[in-house]
Amino acid sequence: MYSVLIVDDELSIREGLVTLLDWESLGYRVVDTAANAVEARYKYELYSPDLMIVDIRMPGKDGLELIRELREDQADTHIIILSGYADFSYAKRALNFGIDSYLLKPVDEEELQLYLASLSTVLDARIAERRNHAAVKVWSREMLVQSLLMESSLHPAPALMDSAMESGLLWDSYQIVLIRLLLQDYADNGPSTAVKARLTASFDSNSWGIVFSLDSYLGVLLQPSFQKELVRKLMVQSIREAARIEGLECIITAGDMVDTLEELSVSHQSALARMKDHFFYDEPGMIGPDSLKLKTGLPARPQEAESSLAPLVDRLYFAMDIGNLAVIPSLIQESGDILTAAGLSEMAVKSYYVRTVTLLTHKLSLLYKELNQAHSLMDGQIQQIYKHTSLPQLQRYITGLLEKYAAGVIRDDMDVLMKRMLDLIHRHYNENLKLETLADVFTYSSAYLGKLFKNSTGCSFNTYLDKIRIERAKELLDKGCKIHQAASEVGFSDVDYFREKFKKIEGISPSVYRRKEPAQMDDFSENAYEKS
Repeated sequence: MYSVLIVDDELSIREGLVTLLDWESLGYRVVDTAANAVEARYKYELYSPDLMIVDIRMPGKDGLELIRELREDQADTHIIILSGYADFSYAKRALNFGIDSYLLKPVDEEELQLYLASLSTVLDARIAERRNHAAVKVWSREMLVQSLLMESSLHPAPALMDSAMESGLLWDSYQIVLIRLLLQDYADNGPSTAVKARLTASFDSNSWGIVFSLDSYLGVLLQPSFQKELVRKLMVQSIREAARIEGLECIITAGDMVDTLEELSVSHQSALARMKDHFFYDEPGMIGPDSLKLKTGLPARPQEAESSLAPLVDRLYFAMDIGNLAVIPSLIQESGDILTAAGLSEMAVKSYYVRTVTLLTHKLSLLYKELNQAHSLMDGQIQQIYKHTSLPQLQRYITGLLEKYAAGVIRDDMDVLMKRMLDLIHRHYNENLKLETLADVFTYSSAYLGKLFKNSTGCSFNTYLDKIRIERAKELLDKGCKIHQAASEVGFSDVDYFREKFKKIEGISPSVYRRKEPAQMDDFSENAYEKS
């Protein structure tokens, strides 16, 4: 719709013109009316109408003076003047100010309709020309930026620099911003094209910078004024909103600021480097020169990282089993620090967390049948792990996931500390149980927890654990299990150490214990026992 402003000092004329035609069917809309030249000037600034219909004679400043002022301000609004027969010679003077036509009062409906139809053709052509001009301008500037970034030499060809000067790209400073759209399930670049179109319109209209495409990224060459921290938040919001409309998320990185066009590739390369390492930044907006990567601590080899992570998994498992949610965040954080120090890639870190979550939830679901349903949702949760774009964000998700599972296994009869410890020992006697591990899980010092345990049970933690293991081993031996198999089943990796503990607790060796069983005496000799 093209906008129309009607200016006349007579109310009946203004209202008559508004109702004279079905403006919308002709492609026009009367946005407002004005009773004098002063009001008309204000409403012109407010609406910037495509067409003004102006009475030539009005009290005070007349229509001719209004038109002259508008033309002096370079206003290109189309204008029709209204005049009576007595004003005809006066109205002809208005032709010098570039009016389109004049209409005699009372206005002839058919004559006005014919004029509006012909004006629509003119306005359509003008808009098309402006769009084409803008598109060519944006395209040429985009191509220029692409050429500068692909230029391998530190000294771009003179022709490129001449084009940069003609395009107004000789600025005080330069900075490249890269945008990676997370297309995920899309097979084509349709959403990317739509996002680029929105950004181009937004950035061009606000003079924020030049939007371009290069390789698999969208990019922006920022105008110097938009390189300031206070105003770049607006830009980030604009980029995320353009992506959100297409149902997409994005990652935004900024390169180092440089002083010359010749250094533009330096800014581009630093933006690419930050994009490559984006997973290891805790930055919700745009990753830039001032953003800090996560601390990696002392470098570690992958083998060292693996040995450090194994006890963490044990502690996580026991913490979830007893329902101690408070220690889960710190354990997840500690594992992330180890992975980062080992220099693992984003995919390797995500794969580690997938394996850890799968292992922990599987082991818990075997003990607690009520977790089977929750465990069946694991496929969707694993997909979510791979979708996270930063390590801190992923760690928060993993923490929440494990806390949810742990909350499902808290039991009312586990409130008393010693009862919870004893229950845990009886269920996990065959695993790598250590007092130090449980002390971390229960948030006590190992010395204090050991004293509490001895006061409650009458023996040390290790002695109690050994007794439980030996009792379970006796049950296995009674069923005909071989000595080395029984040792392994109850948590002893060294069969000789198992024999030593067995004799200390039972007063006899495991082979003698087996020999005391009549059923076994018929089938095995004492030598066979000793070799088993």
